Order: sequence, then structure tokens, then C-alpha cells
Amino acid sequence: MQYILRSFRLKFFIIVSLLIVLFAVITRVNVRASSDTPIHELIYSSFASYLISTVKQQEALANKESQPASSELANARAQNIQFDVEKYFSDLSDFKSLVWLSGSSSSQELDMLKDVRWRKLNLPNVKDTVELSAIQASGFKWVLFRTRFQDQYLVTAVNDAAFEIRFNAIMDARDSILNSMWPLLLLYIALCTWVLTAWVTRSLKNLRFRFKQIELKRGGVLLAENEFDMEFSSFIRYFNDLIEGIRFNFEQASRFSSDAAHELRTPLTVIHGNLKNLINKAIDNSPEQMQLSLLLDEVERLISITNKLVLLSQADGHNFKLDLQAIKLTDLVGVIGEDIQSLMPNIKFESNVPHKIKVLADPNLFQQLLNNLISNAVKYSPPNGTIFFKATVSEDIVEFSLANHTFLSIDGLDERVFQRFYRHTVIANEDIELPKGDGLGLSLCQEIAKAHDGTLKLEKGPGKWVKFTVSWKSA
Repeated sequence: MQYILRSFRLKFFIIVSLLIVLFAVITRVNVRASSDTPIHELIYSSFASYLISTVKQQEALANKESQPASSELANARAQNIQFDVEKYFSDLSDFKSLVWLSGSSSSQELDMLKDVRWRKLNLPNVKDTVELSAIQASGFKWVLFRTRFQDQYLVTAVNDAAFEIRFNAIMDARDSILNSMWPLLLLYIALCTWVLTAWVTRSLKNLRFRFKQIELKRGGVLLAENEFDMEFSSFIRYFNDLIEGIRFNFEQASRFSSDAAHELRTPLTVIHGNLKNLINKAIDNSPEQMQLSLLLDEVERLISITNKLVLLSQADGHNFKLDLQAIKLTDLVGVIGEDIQSLMPNIKFESNVPHKIKVLADPNLFQQLLNNLISNAVKYSPPNGTIFFKATVSEDIVEFSLANHTFLSIDGLDERVFQRFYRHTVIANEDIELPKGDGLGLSLCQEIAKAHDGTLKLEKGPGKWVKFTVSWKSA
């Protein structure tokens, strides 16, 4: 759930949806409030137009009759107009209306017209005048319409509830239409979210692509501000400054390790030679000779570390000078197998390498890689363990692997073994003493593989099997 909520597109979709919902609510409230008067005027105008049409029909009928005009006939015409008004509102169950002529008004009707203020109602495309007013009488709110009928005024009183029902029906229809559009609106928001976020993340994807191209070596290319949107300018400047600082520190550290290794080589070589002379002069198997031998082992280990540091510093600076040659893999593996059998007879070495396989590599570096992998396998194999070397070729890629049982715990054994000075020291069997190591061998193997455009990866299998697999160009 937390992973889903981290989605930028989901957050964008939720925020936009909430804003649109808020906008719709505010708009609905505002429209209902601001539309009250205009829509009521429209409803009044529609009814007034119908009323004018009805009045004209009654006037036309009166003009056709040969009988002289009388109050009874006029009232009958007014009654007919009231019937037509009731037909207009026939869909309303709760409806009241009154229609009368000014010349024959009752006392109740005269009371309704007392202190009434009329205003002219604007009717489009209608020449006749209709006046409008609103009163409160007999416990009801009435809307009054006044127009000319022959030589009198015709007054029509309609219960205000009838017009409110019409108004509410219009607003409900509007709300219904808007509600039916929500699925389409959500689909539109989702589409806009996808398009806009794709456009926004385009620069981020470009940044990520360019980040992969950044190198820490001196003179490497930095990010150009004009390649990205202007909003990223400050970030690009900060990142370039950060990369420059990292490059400087990286160069300092690389130069220090290289210089230190070179400076240590000479004194260590001198110490190594003198220790050998002292060992030769000492009495055989004497305590002095034993101590000198121990010192010689440590010096040789220091020399091995300095040599590896020199190679690693060359790898950091991409300064490996490769002398690529076609190397027959079976010859090297055969020599390594013989050395293992002679020096470690309790460890079994098996190999499956076709004779035709050749790799394109620098002989010295490739020998260094194999020696480190074999040495690592020998050191961490249990007594009477087995080391198995296998090689295959597919098109122009050679893949060879070195597998062995180990007395180390498999738990926690991961890609960190390729980090410099890292050692996995968790032992499953406490009776076995952990061998010495400097934590640089596998790191150097990986750098050698990279220098040859190859790969080195770690695999773990059941039964405490550990396998290092190398992919390499074939010759």
C-alpha cells in the first residue's frame, strides 16, 4: 500500500480529482444561487407568453360572436383562460390559480391587489405588455400577471409553489446531466494525468539516462543546463558541483592508493630480500628461523596487497594497458589443476573445458583473475572438498564458472564480496579456522573482467555450493 501511495501519477490523479470535485461543488452551489433570479424570470416569461396566446384566442372568439359584450360573457372568457392556465400546470398536483377581470373583481381579489407594485415583464418577440408582481395572501405566496383583455385588465394569480417546482425541476435536470458525466470526466482526468505526468517525467527520465553516462574520471562530461527544462537549472548546477567534488575526492583517493602502493613496493622488496638472506643464514628449524619465516609470509602478503592496489588504481583510472591475445583456456586450467593436486592433495579438482575454447584477454591479467578465483576456492573449501571448473561457448561469448563447497555460512553471502576490503567471515563450522585474506582478490577480478568488457557474478546453490561465473569474449 505504501509503495502504491508513492506513485507520482496516483498522487497527481487524486489531487486533480479532488480539485475538480471541489470546483464542481462550489460551482453547483454558486450556479444555484446566482441562477435563481434569471431562471425564475425565464419561467415567468414562458408562462406569460402562453398567457398572451390564450388571451388572444379568447379575444378572437369574442370578436367572432355577434352577441353584445356583457360582464357575464367577459367572466366566462376569464373562466376559459383559467382552465387553460390549469392545463399549463396540469402536471402539478398541488396547484392553485385565480383569474379575474378588473371590472368584476370581488372584495377578496381587490384586497389582493391593494398596494401591489407592478413591473413590466420583458417578453422576447411579443409586443403585448405583461406586468408582474408578487404578494402574500390567504396563507400563500402568489405571483400576479396583468395584461389587457379587450377594454379591461386580466389578472392571473398563480401559486408561487408552481414556479418553484418548475425551477427545482430545471436544476435537478442540470444536476442529473452533470452526474452522468462523472465517469467520462474521471476518464478524462486519468488520460490527462497520464499525458501530463509523462511529459513531466520526460526530463527526469532524461536526467536518469544522463546520470548513467557520468564518469568519475578527470575531464568527464557534465550535464548541460540547456538540455533540460529551465526549472531544473538550479538542480543541474548543484549536481555538476557535486560531481566535480566527487571526482576530486575520487582522484585524490585513487592517487593516494597508487602512490602509496608504488612507494611501498621498494622497501617491501628490500625487506623481502633481507629476510630471505636471514632465513638462509639462520639455523634450520631454530626459533629465529621460524619467526623470520612468519615475517617473510606477512611481507609477501603486503607485497601482494600493494600489487593488487596498483592494479585497482589502474582500473579506477581506466589505465589498464591490455595486450590482447588468444589464450587457450584448457592449457591454463590444466596447469592450475596440477598445482592444486600437488599442493593440496586433499582437495579434488574437476574440470570440463572443451579444447577448442579460446578467450581474448591480456595474459597477465587473465592469469591474475584465474589465480585469485582458484586461490579463493581453495582457501574456503572444506577438507576433502571439491572444486569444479566448467566452460562453454555460445557464438562469440565464453562463459566459465568455478564452483566449490564452502565451510562459510551461505546466509549473508552476496554481491558485497566484490567490494574492496570486504570479507564474509561468518563460519558455519566453528572448528575451522578462518584463513587470512585482504578482501581485494574478488574486487580485482571484477575490475579485470570489466576491463575486458566481461562480467563476473556470484551464485549460491543448495548444499553450500558457491559459484563464480565469468562471461568473456572468445578469440
